[in-house]
Amino acid sequence: MDLLVVDDDPPILKLFSSVAATCGYEVETMSDAGEFIARCAEGSPDVLVLDLVMPNVDGIEVLRTMSEMGIGSRILLVTGFDPELLERAQALAKAWNLNIIGGMTKPVDPDAVQKLLAELIDSS
Repeated sequence: MDLLVVDDDPPILKLFSSVAATCGYEVETMSDAGEFIARCAEGSPDVLVLDLVMPNVDGIEVLRTMSEMGIGSRILLVTGFDPELLERAQALAKAWNLNIIGGMTKPVDPDAVQKLLAELIDSS
């Protein structure tokens, strides 16, 4: 399975990359939402991890674009801000028919990431 992570925080990119690799994922990371959307247009990865708040980018707009593109990937949302933002974003993304598998607040728990990613591998 392949996993694509977009986040402006290098330690988060490293955490997801190393944990996902130990679960057997092929991992690609990036810090630019524009590159992320362009990469998704080339072919949707199995799992996407999206930081909702990055410089010069509104994560809700990224989700809307993904919905318009018909992205069918499983999506995990991450934020370092208010957990209420995460809940609202998840509800909105589900209303846009995106396949939201959950949300995590920073700092992200590596064990929780490992458990979620392993469950996804087991269910495919």
